[in-house]
Amino acid sequence: MGQKVKLICCKTMMEEIENMKPEDLPVEYMEYALHQTPDKLREELQRRIDEEKEAETLVFVYGLCSRGLDGLKSGDKTLVIPRVHDCISLLLGSRDKYSEEFEENPGTYFLSKGWIDQEADPYQEYQRYREQYGEENAQYIINESYKNYKRVAFIETNLPGLEEYEEYALKVADFLGADYEKMSGEKNFFEKIVSCDWDKNFVIVPPGSVSRYQDFM
Repeated sequence: MGQKVKLICCKTMMEEIENMKPEDLPVEYMEYALHQTPDKLREELQRRIDEEKEAETLVFVYGLCSRGLDGLKSGDKTLVIPRVHDCISLLLGSRDKYSEEFEENPGTYFLSKGWIDQEADPYQEYQRYREQYGEENAQYIINESYKNYKRVAFIETNLPGLEEYEEYALKVADFLGADYEKMSGEKNFFEKIVSCDWDKNFVIVPPGSVSRYQDFM
């Protein structure tokens, strides 16, 4: 292709990317905790864009992410962003698959190996609240935050050693009093990302432009 490409990826999808990217494709991983404050996520991503000196094209392994990727200024680079709302669509392989799951089971909490490794799940959240506020208050916060979730779905993405993660996901379901289901993820979105096959499923932000949330609709 000729252009110098670099990936900027959320750590929740680090192993999926590492498992299939070419050795010579550079990638920078970002902390999951930035999602908790979309404005902070946008600020950090913008800083990466502004400070990048080598790559001409930056590919973000993110979705719109609560509009955290809305308003990114491309500067002298091209930005490529999957046309999805969050990483669940990336793990499932398409936004249509995610929409289908949401329509059938709107009260679903999705987990993957990366989410569990980043301690981004209700049980880990409960542990942190318990340390801060005590067990009774922590349980109340969790009950209120997750009262509408009826199913925990573990997305299997063909990574090795997932048995313990499946067991943990089942533990999270038991903790929430929710049903449990394992579903197969798809790698086609990740394949397109690492092979630079950016089709209509990607938002392309040319140099001198700004990403807009309307482009993700």
